[in-house]
Amino acid sequence: MAISLLCLFLITLVSLIFVVKKIKHSKWDLPPSPPTFPVIGNLHQVGELPHRSFQRLAERTGHVMLLHFGFVPVTVISSREAAEEVLRTHDLKCCTRPKLVGSRLISRGFKDISFTPYGEEWRERRKFLVRELFCFKKVQYFGYIVEEECNLLVKKLTESAVGRPPVDLSKSLFWLAASILFRIAFGQSFHDNKFIDEDKIDELIFETETAQASFTCSDFFPIAGLGWLADWISGKHRWLNNVFFKLDALFQRVIDDHSDPGRWKDHKDIVDVMLDVMHKQGKDDSLRLTIDHIKGFLTVSKLVSHVCIKMESELI
Repeated sequence: MAISLLCLFLITLVSLIFVVKKIKHSKWDLPPSPPTFPVIGNLHQVGELPHRSFQRLAERTGHVMLLHFGFVPVTVISSREAAEEVLRTHDLKCCTRPKLVGSRLISRGFKDISFTPYGEEWRERRKFLVRELFCFKKVQYFGYIVEEECNLLVKKLTESAVGRPPVDLSKSLFWLAASILFRIAFGQSFHDNKFIDEDKIDELIFETETAQASFTCSDFFPIAGLGWLADWISGKHRWLNNVFFKLDALFQRVIDDHSDPGRWKDHKDIVDVMLDVMHKQGKDDSLRLTIDHIKGFLTVSKLVSHVCIKMESELI
């Protein structure tokens, strides 16, 4: 009896999908689409390197094509002309990023700047970042940190050249970027800080980037909780929550340390600036900055990377 009901449910579901697709294609002039399978759509045609898979599909289907990832339709652009149309001509309609489960969790419900949907709230956050963190005065204010850390790296490389031990440049440049970011954002040297374990920070950064860019079954199959159930069984939810709790514990320790009234500070870092704005803001301010906003800003490494890039350009 149970098997008969399950078969009946699957047949009804597949029939409904075909009917909906037929209605959609008759109502809108959609881009061409490669053949799809019921339920999964084109997911079976996407391999470990999605960009390579999209290139092969575009060669057969066209530079503007419609793919179906589960129940989610996705338009893939693969030509210069189409990309210009999307990124420049119709930028305001296409600039909002998809609301994925991973990015929603890591960004505290899109309380950062990178994943916030375009609108008034995004504009207010952008104004805040430009005014408080990306202005010319702040670039000059943090400039000495870049100089000191670059000089330290040059000194270490010079010493290595004398003794001629092997040098891992990728690791050296990673430590340089990490040292600059930690001093600007947290006010502490990366090697002397008391918040993290140096041996695990690269693992945490990799996990965070993977979580922000990863897809879950919930993203492709949001109907009736089917995707959520698959993510729960596969352990995807547990892994995402573990990454979130690691980041949250790190940022909370940083914020607690900066909130200590007895903390000695010779220069204000990014956390100091954001906490000052949060404490001084009024009830009528358009941007209501909270602790979650601060954690969201810190999570997205592009925020601090942008500061570093601007400072390096000023120094050069």
